[in-house]
Amino acid sequence: MRHVRLHYLPGPHGRRPPRLPPDATSHAAFRRWITSPEFPEDVSPTFVDGEIWLSMSPESLETHNKVKTEFTSVVAHHVRDRDLGEVYADRALISNLPAKMSTEPDLLFVSWASSESGRVTLSRRKERQEEFIEIVGTPDMVLEILSDSSVRKDRVRLKEAYERADIPEYWLVDARGAEISFEILLLEDGAYRASAPAHQAQTSRVFGATFELRRARNRLGRFTYTLAIR
Repeated sequence: MRHVRLHYLPGPHGRRPPRLPPDATSHAAFRRWITSPEFPEDVSPTFVDGEIWLSMSPESLETHNKVKTEFTSVVAHHVRDRDLGEVYADRALISNLPAKMSTEPDLLFVSWASSESGRVTLSRRKERQEEFIEIVGTPDMVLEILSDSSVRKDRVRLKEAYERADIPEYWLVDARGAEISFEILLLEDGAYRASAPAHQAQTSRVFGATFELRRARNRLGRFTYTLAIR
């Protein structure tokens, strides 16, 4: 077995992800495994240049799932109303071969130009040719929402991989603290730079708009999130 660094994140009641097959340690072999019928649908996989995460860990409802729901709704409507491209939400698999990366971001956006130029292609499911199972190439934007188990993965390893993949914007949200942190990182000379301090409105070049994330309490005392665009 080629040397890899493995992270197994158990699910409810201690359920563990499947063991990594001995022949799935390279990026190409890992991709074949996770897109095969044998790979469980309830496992979230990530491969970053020899480091692998297999997760069944449930999301925090207040600081992860609700945030993802708001971003998905707002960005998807923004893209559809302006006919900008395609939005892929939760559990969409993206792979970039030069970056040796495969993962499932919380949200990603592919412009029509990226698809029409071949910058992004879709891989078909072998069993059903009318379905696609993997996005291959360089999307225009990816979003990751931090959880307790993903801080290093999201802030370090995936950030480096997204830079190598030349993804123009990396959106990063951390809603776990007393204040929410939302950053739009812009790719400049091969490295990400923050468009603004994390607690201020963020400017997106991809969408040509400014986004601001707010959080309040609802009638039950739980969190509600609002992503404003201007």
